[in-house]
Amino acid sequence: MIPYTQARLTAGDFSMAPPRGPARRYEREEMVAYIHGIDPQGEVAHILVHKKGDSVRLSGKFGEHKVSRSNEADLEKWIHEAATVWALNDAIGIPRGWMNKPENLEKIELINIKAAEKKKELEALPQL
Repeated sequence: MIPYTQARLTAGDFSMAPPRGPARRYEREEMVAYIHGIDPQGEVAHILVHKKGDSVRLSGKFGEHKVSRSNEADLEKWIHEAATVWALNDAIGIPRGWMNKPENLEKIELINIKAAEKKKELEALPQL
């Protein structure tokens, strides 16, 4: 007779599946917004905002820039950082899904007009 502490195991006591490791969380970098502004030469700059986890990266005409921790929170801070780093005037930010809204297209057209005016002003300045 087998004592109670040495009870026999049945086939249902074991799983045939291999043991699983801890659940993995894949964080993908996603393009989440656009920033448009006027650079010092009077050209319109189009900047993409990429987000992966908590980190934010800006890329575009001027290359890439990793947003500082203090400015990673939201679109307004990303706009501020882009305008500061690349000396952009009249910078606006548009979330990815809102690009084709009429009011955003109007804002972009207004930036194009302002950029053309600034370029004319810069060309009119005497060259040193």
